[in-house]
Amino acid sequence: MKRINFERIEIFSDIEHTRCSVCNVKKDFANAIYQNGYGIESHALALKIYNSSGETDFSDTEIELIKKYAAQCQPAFYDAIIKILE
Repeated sequence: MKRINFERIEIFSDIEHTRCSVCNVKKDFANAIYQNGYGIESHALALKIYNSSGETDFSDTEIELIKKYAAQCQPAFYDAIIKILE
């Protein structure tokens, strides 16, 4: 179980990870999963992220899906997600 707040994700704006912006990625990431995912688990995860408010608990299975879909996004977003999950 891991708590994630998709309304406040620190995304680095440079490869050295010295500058970052705090972004609300809830809607964009939920839409990415909704449009590119497969199966009821992906559908449920997209809705859970979209409807989340602040820190939300995600199961180990959901975390694996989050990693999978984050890997299909921009590298800076993927790095942000991996940092949160470490």
